[in-house]
Amino acid sequence: MNLTKTDFKEYLLCKEGLWLKKKQPDDYTAGEFSLFLEKLINDGYEVEEYVHRLFPDGVALEGDEESLLADTKKLVELADKPTGTECASKPIFQATFKTDEGLFVKIDILNFNKETRKWDIYEVKSSSDIKTDIKHNHIKDITFQTIVAERSGISIGESYIIHINKKYKREGEIDLRELFVFVNVSDDVNTERNVVESEIKNALLLLSQDKIPMDSCSCLYKSSAQRCDSFEFFNKGVPKYSVHNLFRGNKLRQLVDESIFDIADIPDDFKLTEKQEEQVTLQRTRKPLIDKNEIEETLSSLKFPLYFLDYETFGKPIPLLDGYKTNQQIVFQFSLHVLESDGTLKHYEYLAEKMPDATKTLLSVLKAHIGPVGSIIVWYESFEKGRNKELAELHPEYKEFLEDVNNRIFDLMKVFKKDYLHPDFNGSASIKNVLPVMLPELSYKALDIQNGTMALTEWERMLAEDTQDEDRKEIKKNLLEYCKLDTLAMVEIYKKLEEL
Repeated sequence: MNLTKTDFKEYLLCKEGLWLKKKQPDDYTAGEFSLFLEKLINDGYEVEEYVHRLFPDGVALEGDEESLLADTKKLVELADKPTGTECASKPIFQATFKTDEGLFVKIDILNFNKETRKWDIYEVKSSSDIKTDIKHNHIKDITFQTIVAERSGISIGESYIIHINKKYKREGEIDLRELFVFVNVSDDVNTERNVVESEIKNALLLLSQDKIPMDSCSCLYKSSAQRCDSFEFFNKGVPKYSVHNLFRGNKLRQLVDESIFDIADIPDDFKLTEKQEEQVTLQRTRKPLIDKNEIEETLSSLKFPLYFLDYETFGKPIPLLDGYKTNQQIVFQFSLHVLESDGTLKHYEYLAEKMPDATKTLLSVLKAHIGPVGSIIVWYESFEKGRNKELAELHPEYKEFLEDVNNRIFDLMKVFKKDYLHPDFNGSASIKNVLPVMLPELSYKALDIQNGTMALTEWERMLAEDTQDEDRKEIKKNLLEYCKLDTLAMVEIYKKLEEL
């Protein structure tokens, strides 16, 4: 059974989760962490293609595991041949190694250093910095690769991480030398080596076991944001909304050690913040906390007509258009519901069907439907305001309009952070949590596109040249329905608040 670099990442997050994935795959369900890793891998492939241009004589390997291993072996052996030999000492893309114990890696770039007579490793990352957090540790990634390569008989010299330059802004053709940052992390690899070797040993030992305890996992002492995809499988006695959503560190450990998982069971003398106290009260009483006076005051401050606005965006590590930085979002769609004081409701929308001039046309349409007076209502204002600031830089002719829009924005989510709290919101003011409680008849589950990640993926597919016209029409319809529900949901939630 192979232990790949991706497997090793999952082991570092939760060893039991990795065991379940490898040994009982039918019981394993890919969740947020697995999907996140998948996105990183896909983004990484695109970034690698650009990095390869900096190694123009590199040899790209393709094929199944057996052919990759065989081709790598042949190319590595050529390093000891005279300089004039074909392919001698050329960089290898996707150099592949597998040890007798099952360690398996594909190295992004393996380059022979003629001076040191050793192979240097280059690990390509789609991020704009080197990460060392619990969910992705770039230093341990490259240390894992170094260990596997050396156990396969390769002499490794220097280790480099190549990541995106977050300050880079595209102007014309991509400037590869400016786009990428090369960081020598050899000292970090040497520092981590003993720890990673020990972790590899333990991971292999774990996977050699046919059975493990199934009543808990390593994430039991981690907050909800840090746990693995298999948490619910291993910890069936822990409520979906639990103390893990409120605490981390020593406070969480104290409650877990006392087998306190339900928020309603937290002792009265347990030290809590004001926000935590609110959540405890909600779970104990199972009744909403509503400040009608504050809500009335908030709603009375809004000016008609009310413009309910939502954007959909798309971004890539490599800037796609001039004026964009790495991972900067392209606003490709908006939905706008306009509510008049007499109750009249109108809907306007826009969806870009090509990449160039997508935002310029979007702004032209948006400006035609947003008048000079009226509150502009969004959910999570920092997102729309941030995109408007970026759009103002890209299209200065719309700067005054966009600044006015930002000055008139009201964040409806704020009401559900302090004045309308419900036990079934599970501590979140996200519209995806609020809507099913306030208006269960309005549901994203009935849509083909159900979240922003799906939306951006589908838009990319809609623009692809090989997408059939019928598929393109269906995607467009689904995107419009999804974005429309975002703003219609805000309208209906606003009306519910008015009824109070």
